[in-house]
Amino acid sequence: MTAPIRSMVPPQHFHEEPIAPGVTLRRLYPGGLKGPNGETARDIPGGQTWSESILLGSPGDDFLMCIPDIRMPPNQLWPMHWHDCWTVVVVIEGKCLIGDWYMEPGDVFVAAPSVEYGPLLIGPMGCRLLEIFNDIALAPGGYGPEYRDHPTLRGGTHVFKPREGVNRRNEGHSSLPLTDGDGMWKTRLAPGWSWNLGAAGDPDRGVIRDTRLKPGESVAAQERGDWYGALVLDGSVDVNASTLVRDDVLIAERGAAVPAMVAGRNGAHLLEHFRTARGL
Repeated sequence: MTAPIRSMVPPQHFHEEPIAPGVTLRRLYPGGLKGPNGETARDIPGGQTWSESILLGSPGDDFLMCIPDIRMPPNQLWPMHWHDCWTVVVVIEGKCLIGDWYMEPGDVFVAAPSVEYGPLLIGPMGCRLLEIFNDIALAPGGYGPEYRDHPTLRGGTHVFKPREGVNRRNEGHSSLPLTDGDGMWKTRLAPGWSWNLGAAGDPDRGVIRDTRLKPGESVAAQERGDWYGALVLDGSVDVNASTLVRDDVLIAERGAAVPAMVAGRNGAHLLEHFRTARGL
C-alpha cells in the first residue's frame, strides 16, 4: 500500500518573469488556505497539506534561506518538533495553535535552532502560513521517537530521534507553553518590525522586515549585497513595467541592481527577507 503524501509541492512555479538582470517576479499559487485546487479538503487520515517554497540563494552556496508557503486543513495536528536552524512562523490566513498560543493572521512565532516547540493544531477554517528557515539544510530537525506512528507524519521523510539538551524538558508531555526568551518568542507584524536570525552583529545573520509604504511612496533603486525577497502581503508595488500584487514575490540575486519599487494607490505591505544582513 502506498503511504499518503502529506505535503504536495508543485512541479513548477505558477508564474515567473524577469524584471531586470538578476531580478525576478514570482507569483505564488492561488487558492488561499484551501490550496490551488482544494487540496486541503482531501479525505486522507492525518490531513492533506499543500506547499511550495521560495529559495534565496544559489545551489552552490553554503546555505539557502527557504520560505515555504504552506496551506493546511482544518484541525490538522502536527506534534511537537524542532528544526536545527532559526525558524519563523507567520500566519497569513486562518488560525493556528502553537503550544498554548492561538495565532491569528499577522502573528509571528520565532524559534531558536534545535528548540522543540508545539504542537501545531490548525484552526477550524484551516490555515495558511509561512514557515521560514534561515538554512534549509538544517530544517529537517526532528520529532521525538514516540511520534513515529503519528497519523499526520506517516508517509513523510521525517526524522525521529531522542531529545537532547533543553528539549528533555518535554519528555512525557505532548504540548509546551510558549515563554518569550526561552528559545521561543511571540511577536506580531507591525510597521518597521524586524527580526534577526542570529546575533545582531553577525553579517551572516538572516533578517526579516515588515515594510509599509504609503500610496506613491517608493523604495529607491539599489544594489543588493546578498539574496533578497519581498513578498507582497497587501496593496501593490510597481517595479519597472511590472505591477506586483498580493502573493507576488520580488526575488533579487546577490549583487543584482533592484529597480525602484513604487507603492500603488492603496499603498503596499511587504514582508522583506534578507538571506544575510549584507542584503540590507
